Amino acid sequence: MSRPTVIIWLALGLAAGWAGPRGQAAAARAAGPAIELPPMMVEESVSSVPWLHANVGGAEFLSRCTVTTTRQFIEAWLAQMQLVRALVPGEFLARTDVPEVLVLYSQGLEQTISADIQRELQARDESGGEGRRGERVNIAPNMRLADRDMHASIVYIDEAQFNAAGLGIAPSHVRFLLKGRVPELPGWLVEGIERAWHRADLALNPITLAPLLWHSERESDALASDPTHPRALLPASELFAPEAVRAVENRHPRRAAARRATQELFFRWAIVTGGATREALWKFAARAAEGPVTEEFFEACFGFDFAELRDRLSDYLPKAVQETAWISPGALPPLPRFEVKNATPGQIARIRGEWERLAVGHVHRRLPQVREPYIAQARRTLRRAYDAGDRDPRLLATMGLCEIDAGNPAGAGSFLEPAVAAGVARPRAYHELALLRFAALREGAPAEQRFSFTELAPVFQPLQRALGQAPPLPEVFALLAEAWALCTLPPSPAEWTELERGARLYATRAEVAYPIALALARHGKKAEAAAVLDACAGAATDKATETEIRALRAELAAAQ
Repeated sequence: MSRPTVIIWLALGLAAGWAGPRGQAAAARAAGPAIELPPMMVEESVSSVPWLHANVGGAEFLSRCTVTTTRQFIEAWLAQMQLVRALVPGEFLARTDVPEVLVLYSQGLEQTISADIQRELQARDESGGEGRRGERVNIAPNMRLADRDMHASIVYIDEAQFNAAGLGIAPSHVRFLLKGRVPELPGWLVEGIERAWHRADLALNPITLAPLLWHSERESDALASDPTHPRALLPASELFAPEAVRAVENRHPRRAAARRATQELFFRWAIVTGGATREALWKFAARAAEGPVTEEFFEACFGFDFAELRDRLSDYLPKAVQETAWISPGALPPLPRFEVKNATPGQIARIRGEWERLAVGHVHRRLPQVREPYIAQARRTLRRAYDAGDRDPRLLATMGLCEIDAGNPAGAGSFLEPAVAAGVARPRAYHELALLRFAALREGAPAEQRFSFTELAPVFQPLQRALGQAPPLPEVFALLAEAWALCTLPPSPAEWTELERGARLYATRAEVAYPIALALARHGKKAEAAAVLDACAGAATDKATETEIRALRAELAAAQ
């Protein structure tokens, strides 16, 4: 099961060459497309290999590798994340108060999947796969799974060939960090950084960017040999266009290709030029995350207009396709100190259970036939710690979320209530508890029934506490607004500020903008409600929300 160490990393996607239980790899390679299922760590009755634990750099590591490998991996991870932040300032990356989880597992250990899952897969194969023609099932060797407020990864390591110097952060993980940032970053920046990352080598010092690939090797060679060779650059007005406009343009293959290439060129030009130009990029990007940008603001940042930008990019392109660029990360701080210790039974159950809970959603989307065995295993793992007397708020929150994800909200409250009471850092736990309380309050009541502030206080309280944690979840703002829309008492100035923050952070998300606009309208702020709806005009939404927005717009128009 050996493979190059360089691909063993938390975000390199699914590594090839390993499929399911041992003995299936050859058959898997000969088959067609695969459904990738998350790996499940089965319990051995006796094992001489201990689980190790470390908590550093906003992450928890649970490792079944040696102490040396574990420490080297963590140090490499910390160093690489420093370089990520050297190229992309930390304020443009996702921030969360919930530590991410990384599970390290030695390839030298026997690994399989549970008997329950094997039976379900066998039954699926015998029944023809329930319409999934030609698909096989693999147990992925490396995978990242995400919830709305955290993410976890599992990494299988060939310790015989392990070389920490060959590890790196994948472009897909950089994209994940960029996409999770709040307020949301514009697509041109996210895509430009991701494409540039494919050409980056962070194992070298300074950071090295290989020559730009402009559409193809042939086009790049032509530009390198003849700087006057024709090139199609997207005009700046289109490059920085709102997402709704970009989505329409991207339906045309040539236009989409020009957009992708120009996005990468723009980011590379700004970063490589450095100095004031790099500072202007990040100032401009921060403004673009808050709303549509104008040529006037671009000129205020860069000192020249859109036409000049196109000329500068065109002039830089022949140089970019033939020259390697070096970017100094500057003086980096020393890596934080940490200890690798034997994991406690509670840490093993909590972190493994978190991974297994996250696997449930992934399996449900891709192969729902085996969802129940995954749920059963997650429950068993978490209950092991709980039944032993562990009442860590993080464990309780995970157990409550596991019941929510398993479709058993009635069983979630007994875990979420004490977790929230203990102040657990888990925004989603607060939202799910508020949702359970709101549903109980409204059960049997007419849809438009209003409630007193006292009745709604148990809903408001966990939502307001969630707003003090990172990441700020859009569904928290949406539920908060929905509750205020049904409240007989109007929000206080501080409470209006909370809703206005949600409208600002998620201006283009109709599922957030609509309930906020409705709350504004219900408490007499008609003009403000219309402004919130105007800000999300043209954004993608579902039919039900579109209908609700049209009805509210008509109501606001009639009131004028």
